[in-house]
Amino acid sequence: AATMREAVGWLAARRGIGVVTTPERRVAGVFTAGDLTRLLEKSSDIFGVTLESAMTRAPKVATAEELASAAVYRMEQLGIMAMPVVDDSQHIVGVIHLHDLMRAGVA
Repeated sequence: AATMREAVGWLAARRGIGVVTTPERRVAGVFTAGDLTRLLEKSSDIFGVTLESAMTRAPKVATAEELASAAVYRMEQLGIMAMPVVDDSQHIVGVIHLHDLMRAGVA
């Protein structure tokens, strides 16, 4: 199990999102900058909190076949900056970031 200290490091290294996966590489949850902000509002000792209790379980995901414009629309509607991408078997294949999609001219 990852520590909260490791999770905070993920946010810096992975542009605001850490994806928690099962041993089968399925998405178990995400830990985002928003999750960290909410945690800081509730707790003065964030390093005593487990990642499992702070992460978003069953997060929104995009599929590998989904049009980028559809993913952008959902991300904008939900206020999400980054989203895991999964294949037909629900295995993680990557992460999309709203800013990258906008830079690519999708939005």
